[in-house]
Amino acid sequence: MTADSTAQRSEPIRHVLEHCEILDHRRWMEVVLRAGHDVTDADLLVFRAGLREVADWQSKPMLIHMRSLLGVSLEGRARISRYRHPTRIAVMGNSPMDEIIASFTLRSPSRTEYFSDRLEALRWLGVAPPH
Repeated sequence: MTADSTAQRSEPIRHVLEHCEILDHRRWMEVVLRAGHDVTDADLLVFRAGLREVADWQSKPMLIHMRSLLGVSLEGRARISRYRHPTRIAVMGNSPMDEIIASFTLRSPSRTEYFSDRLEALRWLGVAPPH
């Protein structure tokens, strides 16, 4: 396989962590959290380490799927509200609890918005596929 054909592959590079998966779509990242999980500060430290494994992670906007989380620890809330990502973060959820939990991300210094529609989130990130 040539470098050109590798760069054009549509399959994302998967980074599987304990409570989430990071999908590197080359121009952007997608984070899928494990459904029904209580996020702790330790989980966020593992996520940070996994994020740094993604090539050029600082330059990629990020879509985070909440997936009906149960909650976030107090320490986790504090860490999330301080996090600064260099590019946009779209947080996507489908329940009132997801929206409440996402509010901690929305308070961070990062450019962050909450969405219930994936295509709308991708458009806001600037990575939506052409019509």
